[in-house]
Amino acid sequence: MDLARSIQVITEDVMLKMAQFTQRETQMKYLCLAGGVALNCVANGRVLREVPFEEIWIQPAAGDAGGALGIALALWHRYLDQPRRSAERNGTWKPRRSSTNGPAPYADGMKGSYLGPRNTEKEIEAFLGTNHAPFEKYHCDELPQVVAELLSDGKIVGLHQGRMEFGPRALGGRSIIGDPRSPQMQSVMNLKIKYRESFRPFAPSIQRERVSEWFELDADSPYMLLVADVVKGKRRDMTDAEKALWGIEKLNIKRSEIPAVTHVDYSARIQTVRRETNPLYWDIIEAFRVRTGCPILVNTSFNVRGEPIVCSPADSYRCFMRTEMDYLVLENCVLDKKKQPAFADGKDWRAEFSLD
Repeated sequence: MDLARSIQVITEDVMLKMAQFTQRETQMKYLCLAGGVALNCVANGRVLREVPFEEIWIQPAAGDAGGALGIALALWHRYLDQPRRSAERNGTWKPRRSSTNGPAPYADGMKGSYLGPRNTEKEIEAFLGTNHAPFEKYHCDELPQVVAELLSDGKIVGLHQGRMEFGPRALGGRSIIGDPRSPQMQSVMNLKIKYRESFRPFAPSIQRERVSEWFELDADSPYMLLVADVVKGKRRDMTDAEKALWGIEKLNIKRSEIPAVTHVDYSARIQTVRRETNPLYWDIIEAFRVRTGCPILVNTSFNVRGEPIVCSPADSYRCFMRTEMDYLVLENCVLDKKKQPAFADGKDWRAEFSLD
């Protein structure tokens, strides 16, 4: 733990010095980050707070996978002789700071990073029929209410809808979601679904227009790459006896109204959700907010430890059946685990995938 903490502190110091030097020398207002270190969301949050850039933008697939975007752009511009355009040059760029009427439009060319494949309703229903998997089908207007009710009842839901995300973070397209108010949700998700250590943290997905009500942040964080603290009004002060605890015992102490997504230092790795980018996911959060008063969901990637995030309906169904998820949403089809036929493929994911 000491070694990890030391590496983190040095990384933050180096990133801050580089960002401060860049801003001082260029006087630029906006900063873009990419590369694997840009996935360090704690350091990113400090850059946003402590360096006088008006905005920062972080490439959602900031690791090696993001090189695919660079190759495509290089071919387009250098070899096909096409213009190297930006949103600002196209006249569509707008400042993204909040206004009295809510957050300004978010001019992001990646539009949420939902760049992967999507299956049609007919394809999904055909898959479920072939596998004799019973389901309930809902109209798109009904689905958010149905899912919000399940979540408020403490159920854990696998959400497979829309196009798959590009990058290492699940952003509501291929996510496992739950109730952040539950003190047990973090350990249950880790031990019974992800099959990993109980202390591993999860991220909150929150409506963009409400983020400053719950976190010390008033900016877009669509790709879950910024960390900020829970606002003091939502925190719970620990007793002297609780402060004297150490390790896992101290970690398990409830620290806020949303303990499932609050780290030991009262911080959280935040994903802001806009309706124009992911309407169904936003509507589910809104239905949950209306029901509970909390505009936040626990969001973790739809997979088990060491496995890639699910892509196809077959991937999602297999993960659903091999773990202790309660429900699966495949577009507008809702599957109850208790009603599914016996599933046995002769494999145990705990043996198939090592800890990540």
